[in-house]
Amino acid sequence: MVTQKACIIFDMDGTLIDSSRAMTASVNYVRHTLGLEPIEKSFLEYYINQPDQHLPKIFYNTDVYNPAHRELFKEHYLESTKSMISLYPDVHELLEALHAKATLNIATNANDIFARHMLSLLGIQEYFTCILGANNVKAPKPEPDMIDTIIELTSSTKSETILVGDSVKDEYAARNAHVNFIFADWGYGTSETALQRAGDIKELKVLLQKVIL
Repeated sequence: MVTQKACIIFDMDGTLIDSSRAMTASVNYVRHTLGLEPIEKSFLEYYINQPDQHLPKIFYNTDVYNPAHRELFKEHYLESTKSMISLYPDVHELLEALHAKATLNIATNANDIFARHMLSLLGIQEYFTCILGANNVKAPKPEPDMIDTIIELTSSTKSETILVGDSVKDEYAARNAHVNFIFADWGYGTSETALQRAGDIKELKVLLQKVIL
């Protein structure tokens, strides 16, 4: 049981924000410049949530991400997110209920530039103490770097920390960091091994309120 000073860490895409339509559109924009056929949203959702995937090859048929392709994606994504992302139902109410009693944070494998842009765009950035992206640490999830860094920055402890996410990358990151984990069943990924699950945001709110009271 964690205390009133709970450190709650959220994954972002597929957990708080539904952004896969925008991501797919931007990946397909880059693929079009490379003469590649478009991918389906379900294809992207699957591969971004699986560990040990060689995403440059899967998405762009390249061995490494080309800086020019990254820039094309960035420009398109920052524009497409203005109309193609949304909060999952009841997210705002969840954050409002929790933020006074716990430290809320973001750990996303996206670049923190995208994270801050999207959180601000949707009006929830103010709730978060730490917003870390893959570019802010040595290794992204499923490695524990983001979790450990947030714990250090918020002066929290492992026993006070819980990670909420929608993928096995999140689950493994929590396991590698030795913190509690809740799987978000409404997101893009699947898990057959997560011990705690929430079927929707309202159920997540009940679970989290139990550990901060």
